[in-house]
Amino acid sequence: MAFKANNIIINKDIKDKIDDDQSSSPTLNLTKLEVETILIMIKNANFKGEHVQQVYNLVLKLQNYYSQLL
Repeated sequence: MAFKANNIIINKDIKDKIDDDQSSSPTLNLTKLEVETILIMIKNANFKGEHVQQVYNLVLKLQNYYSQLL
């Protein structure tokens, strides 16, 4: 089973919480290769149902970070 999201609409309250979390978090500098490695490791891993949403949100953040590196 794979997730592919081209256009995501999220609740404003959730978006505000995500924005707050991102603004208060420390800066992390990863290389393109490091992000690719993490994404490949996630792709090849198995996750239980209760972790799927957290992994999905993490992958979105990593994909956005990766696209900024290009």
